[in-house]
Amino acid sequence: MIFNVNNLEFTIWIPVFILNDESYKSNFYRGLLIIELVLSIIALLFTVVTVYIIVTTKAFHSNLNSLVAFILSSWVLSLIGRSMLTPYLIGMWKAGDVSSDVQFWWTDDVAVMPEIRSIREEWPLFLGGFMTWYYMFILITWFFIMALERTCASRFILDYEQTSRYHIFWLLFVSQHITVWIMLWFVFLNHVNFYLCFLFTVSVNGSAVLVLYLNRRYNMALIKKFERNTKMSIKIYTLPARFQAKENVKAFDLMFRIVVVGFFLIFSGLLCLVFVNYKWLPSCGTLFLFCFENLVHLNPLIVCPVLILSVSQWSNAISHSKIPVLRSMSLRPKTLPGPNISQEQETDFYFTQLNTSWEREIS
Repeated sequence: MIFNVNNLEFTIWIPVFILNDESYKSNFYRGLLIIELVLSIIALLFTVVTVYIIVTTKAFHSNLNSLVAFILSSWVLSLIGRSMLTPYLIGMWKAGDVSSDVQFWWTDDVAVMPEIRSIREEWPLFLGGFMTWYYMFILITWFFIMALERTCASRFILDYEQTSRYHIFWLLFVSQHITVWIMLWFVFLNHVNFYLCFLFTVSVNGSAVLVLYLNRRYNMALIKKFERNTKMSIKIYTLPARFQAKENVKAFDLMFRIVVVGFFLIFSGLLCLVFVNYKWLPSCGTLFLFCFENLVHLNPLIVCPVLILSVSQWSNAISHSKIPVLRSMSLRPKTLPGPNISQEQETDFYFTQLNTSWEREIS
């Protein structure tokens, strides 16, 4: 919804479709709000647990782990934004003289825009909208940043896993936020129309999918060269490089699952928006809008389990966690007692055995 602030001094675009919705006076929609509150608490727990597992368990390079942990942690922005916007959506707080008859995502018709005298008067509405936009643009640029990190892993495949290369993380982190702030300036201050915003979203994620696909093909080609066990392949590519190529493919498979989940959420959300915009079931308009908003807001309920269950190190970390609550969440059967071997020792043992087998085959 576009707001006319102080007689067109400037306009603000807030990611809401309707304010003061009369439907939330019914017991049914009040019950939905209670369900949303409970699910938000569960989503917060999922996010905290997932970030804890990712940070404390080495499954990938620290750069990739740090990027995933930060992006998941940014869901707090969505929680804050949703908490500030909901009172305006249900009519508990009033924003100017906006009625429930005003319903739109974006418009360039000044006559339709609700007028607000000052941002200071309705600062929770605009701050909540700003937080929601911020989180949405972090999600939009997520896959592209992850694709760039894996491109760096492929570029420095000979020693990427052996070195920290923290500068790559900070370069990607700062670049992402510069992009997010630029888009926030264009969108929040209504300097770009809806179609250009949609085009940017499709372009960024389409580019991310293409980069991930090309990187996966490159690493799969390297793995095929390794499997030939020729003297030339072993001479050119060291054992860490072979390990890194397999790690890259594992990371690409993980991202593919997230992409599938993301497309499912996007498709479901767009389907809800179609019903709302074209008023195919006008009596259920509020319900479709509620579903769309929570597909964005409550995505950790789906994304976090997919992340944890897709990587064996992360799923194993739950059952071996020192926190009793996390151990009780695990459904893995108890293993027989045995020697306690660290991940580093296990990796060194694996490399030694693998290198020995290669030398035998070549000789």
